Amino acid sequence: MANYGNKLATAEQVAALVTDGMWLDYGTVQAPRAFDRALAARVGQVKNVKVRMLGHLTPLEIQEKDPDAQSFWTGNFHILGLTRKYIAENKGTHVPYNFGEAARYYREDLPDIDICVQAVTPMDKHGYFNFGPLNNYKKAVFEKSKIKVVEIVEDMPWCYGGYDDCIHISDIDYVIENKTDKIITIPTPTADETDIKIAGYIADMIPKEGPTIQVGIGGLPDTVLRLLADSGATDIGIHTEMVTEAMLELHEAGLITGKKKTFLPEKIVWAFAIGSRRLYDWIDHNPALAMYPTDFTNDPNIIAMNKNLISINACLGFDLQGQVSSESIGTSQFSGTGGQLAFVRGAYYRSNKGMSSYGYPENKSILATHSTYRDKQGNLKSKIMPTLPPGEIVTVPRVDVSYLVTEYGVAYLKGLSIPERVIAVTKIAHPDFRDKLLEEAEKMHWLNKQWSLGARAEVASTNMD
Repeated sequence: MANYGNKLATAEQVAALVTDGMWLDYGTVQAPRAFDRALAARVGQVKNVKVRMLGHLTPLEIQEKDPDAQSFWTGNFHILGLTRKYIAENKGTHVPYNFGEAARYYREDLPDIDICVQAVTPMDKHGYFNFGPLNNYKKAVFEKSKIKVVEIVEDMPWCYGGYDDCIHISDIDYVIENKTDKIITIPTPTADETDIKIAGYIADMIPKEGPTIQVGIGGLPDTVLRLLADSGATDIGIHTEMVTEAMLELHEAGLITGKKKTFLPEKIVWAFAIGSRRLYDWIDHNPALAMYPTDFTNDPNIIAMNKNLISINACLGFDLQGQVSSESIGTSQFSGTGGQLAFVRGAYYRSNKGMSSYGYPENKSILATHSTYRDKQGNLKSKIMPTLPPGEIVTVPRVDVSYLVTEYGVAYLKGLSIPERVIAVTKIAHPDFRDKLLEEAEKMHWLNKQWSLGARAEVASTNMD
């Protein structure tokens, strides 16, 4: 394209455009690292520059080089390891969000962005840059920005999409060619024995013919997918926000076909991927995958268009009434809401007549966790609590929760009274903590004497099992 050369700029030239008090945007996870380094060189030259983003997997130079956060402050939609460190150092904060609503935040709620810089693929012969494996809500960020900049990542895969997966050179103000940094890769999550046991319960709940699956981040949801390969499941479909390596494996084995999906059949519908080079090579120019922005993939009404949808997500813990915490530990923000609540609701919105041969409704949302953890002193602690600790964020309200799963079984909470919830949740807690949980429920008057006697008998029977 004739105007490509005219729009080329160095990272330093774009960083020189930044002035005091500006709003900048780094996009999602794959931060524009050449621009970040150039901007960090301006520490002390500018002040009160605000940078919004969604997560990052590498250190941010604007945070590393600005110890007192006098020049740069960050607002982060999703919290990862390095972000927790920066927040603890008072260099930024969390922006609570529903992932699928983020595009609307930009278009309707947030102030105009002065400069956005987002990572993209090299331009194709038609003048388009592809957003690569991180579509999310990039188009909305560009729409709200006064100065639009792309930073090319040479080895970023090109991902076919339904819409909003590309931006044209005519809509861009500057192009930075990053010749130094490659796309970020992360190891494939591993599963332990507890993950495998939990995954076994979940795999038994999934229809074996033509289920449509959504999984969240982590080794546990991916383990469920791998178990499906041995369970006899066929014609699996995918409608998810995140594509994982287990999906790659099942697709290559011929188990993911999408032929029985009721919405966008035969297409793996997704919004982002963070993984290995092997995963990126698989999604590159792969017509089996259709990448959409999250205001499409994570819309509960869109999700509900899929029959036999199984939503599988990990959580940090829950309490006796079924309130689920997936994003904070006490008052400390650990991650973010992401798309978990949207998929919990979308999976339940769809009404299926009848039950599967396994005794479960065909559409279901499943939230899973280990029942315990070890504290810093090595003491065994329960992840199931009488109530969530003060300040801990409720990611999924109790009224939205359907299935909770630990290594001790499955609890279904829809329609249950408070005493029934207490009993169902206690039965999937670690045996060492069940009596104490019931005692606390009695103190809070969630179990009266009659309920308490019955609960202890039920739990005692579970303990013997």
